[in-house]
Amino acid sequence: MDRHHPAVSLAAEAAGTASPPAVCAVEALPLQRLLVLLGHALELGAVRLALAGAGHPAFSNGTEPLRQLDSALARLGVAGCELITSPGRAVEARHCPLLVEYDGGCWVLLALRDGLAVLDNGNQRLELPRDRLDAARVLWIKPPPTKAATAADNPHPARRLLVQALLRRRRVVAEVVVATLLTSLLTIASGLFSQQVYDRVVPSFAYATLWALVAIMGTLMVFDFALRVVRARMLDRVACDIDDEVSSEVFRALGDVRLDARPRSIGTLAAQVGGLESARAFFTSSVLFTLAEIPFALIFIAIIAMIGGPIAWVYVVAAAVALVVGVVSQARIKRLAGAQQVSMHARNGLLVEAIAGSETIKALGAGWRFADRWRSISHDILGSARQLRSVNAVASSLATSLSNQAYLAMMVFGVYLIEAGQITVGALTAIAMLGSRVVGPISSGIMLLTQAHSARLAMQAVDGVLRLPPEREPGLATLRPPQLGARIALDGVRFGYGEGPTPQVDIDSFQLSEGDRVVLLGPPGSGKSTLLRLLAGLYRPSAGRVTLGGIDMQLLDAELVRRAVSLLPQEVQLFRGSLRDNLAMGSMADDARLLDVTRALGLDSLVAEHPRGLDRPIAEGGSGMSVGQRQLCGMARAVMRKPRVLLLDEPSSALDPMSEKRLYEALQYLLEPRDVLVVATHRPGAATLCTRAVVMQQGRIVGDGDRAALIARLRTASAPAPAEGATR
Repeated sequence: MDRHHPAVSLAAEAAGTASPPAVCAVEALPLQRLLVLLGHALELGAVRLALAGAGHPAFSNGTEPLRQLDSALARLGVAGCELITSPGRAVEARHCPLLVEYDGGCWVLLALRDGLAVLDNGNQRLELPRDRLDAARVLWIKPPPTKAATAADNPHPARRLLVQALLRRRRVVAEVVVATLLTSLLTIASGLFSQQVYDRVVPSFAYATLWALVAIMGTLMVFDFALRVVRARMLDRVACDIDDEVSSEVFRALGDVRLDARPRSIGTLAAQVGGLESARAFFTSSVLFTLAEIPFALIFIAIIAMIGGPIAWVYVVAAAVALVVGVVSQARIKRLAGAQQVSMHARNGLLVEAIAGSETIKALGAGWRFADRWRSISHDILGSARQLRSVNAVASSLATSLSNQAYLAMMVFGVYLIEAGQITVGALTAIAMLGSRVVGPISSGIMLLTQAHSARLAMQAVDGVLRLPPEREPGLATLRPPQLGARIALDGVRFGYGEGPTPQVDIDSFQLSEGDRVVLLGPPGSGKSTLLRLLAGLYRPSAGRVTLGGIDMQLLDAELVRRAVSLLPQEVQLFRGSLRDNLAMGSMADDARLLDVTRALGLDSLVAEHPRGLDRPIAEGGSGMSVGQRQLCGMARAVMRKPRVLLLDEPSSALDPMSEKRLYEALQYLLEPRDVLVVATHRPGAATLCTRAVVMQQGRIVGDGDRAALIARLRTASAPAPAEGATR
């Protein structure tokens, strides 16, 4: 994000005019609408949190609102934009879309045409005379002049994220590098101080000269200490900022991955994302110091040559040998680091799997089997780690030995040069001090290569996550029509998991009209759950299309689809927090709506039995609650935001008959007559509510019609034929 905005001066000039009107805050829904138009498909809740975390930026003069909005955009992963504020009279058609304050509210200015301004705040659209906006405040989020990023354009997206984050802080990084260079220059001063003491002070005991040199060196040492402290703090600030920005972007990208493209191993996926931490730590740690010091090895050799002449060849040879040792050791280090990472990902996947299935493992007495797998993988990791440490130890020992041998050779060579009168004792002392800074940075660079291999592997793992296909294509301008309706249609839809030749769903034509109440029937594995996910827009068909209100779902804004279509999966997942947080997740329901839904579904007893009511704490995964209670909580969450289409996958599988009856009675009360309901179930409770039945078999629809007539026909078809010769 460009933090030096050319429009700051415009805002400052405007501040000097008449007293400003009441300040209007930048609102989440118009900002989300604008970002969608700019090619950033973001959820409304994420935009709200980003604005709140940035301090609620407003349409006001000065640089602070721009900085706050800049911070909010950074939290959302919207990078590289330039923020400009100006009066409405300065806006031209080519600037649209942008944010504008009008009538005390926040709007998106979509277009200027024929003397009219087209405004949209996410809920309604207005057309008004252009001059009505002349005195309005405008915020323009100017995107960078680059094409939309694709996987082909960015073969290493994780590296690109880190590099861009560093470049946006290039001034601070440059200051860190300059501080490192200055501390290296102070090392030269220390060597020269030693030379002067031995050559000028000791022979004549010139104490005045000694104390003058000490005063100079003391000042330089204080300066060196201050530089190192400031450098460490600056680097820590950069590391924290980069971690916040990059990790937020990776998490956003992970949440935007299509469910059908997500890897099956959750533990391995979590380990891949966790690799970002090691990569970030590598790029924002001592690597900057080492990289800045390595060029000084050559400078130190040049200074040694100026002081000691041919003695510099000792360090030239030492540096060359150190480089050869580093290059030779890296091939094996690269192979061992790769094997270790694969095993660590496998162990992390096993750990997540064992924790999630601990109840089943204990019930079956299968803990020994998982313990054996854990020991086997750990043995592989320890073997790779032991070999890796051995290679590093050999390389480190060689570097230390090389440094000692260079010192020994320098002292022997130096004695002969002193005898020949080519150098002094002070010069030899200065060379000894400077020589330690020649081999040292090169040795550190060798160790840095080992860390670089681990960081590179971690970046490749994160690349694998960032390359997963998102719900919407990058750069696609999605649609947000004001009215969608509840009509869903499938046209030639095919869907299969992975690269398997057999599709899980193969439907030529299927429609849901407003007011439909459908029960979805079929044996296990017939494709009912997959069909519901396709209807909800969570899966993308490999062929054909799914339309909502006559528009392809892939062209609609994902947030708009989520508000219109709600899915209750078979396995209800509750999250750590309060009961209120879990019920209102994905919606902005008020207390009246919460109480209405909980009473209708019979959850009021769950609220009443705890002293904190709706703020009752919920553990991870809803631990401590029965499966039936979790199902009812999931149902409440699904209907809380009043969707037009409600898709239920085995909603009453863990409920007793009375609770099931109350569930469907609650749905009759909570749903509007024109809403659509689809229930995939094997239980008869849905019969009281549904009038249409759809039967699936091997991914195909084999029956669709009136529920009673269709079920009667299926029962007749499945009844056994009477035995031949039986009494009539």
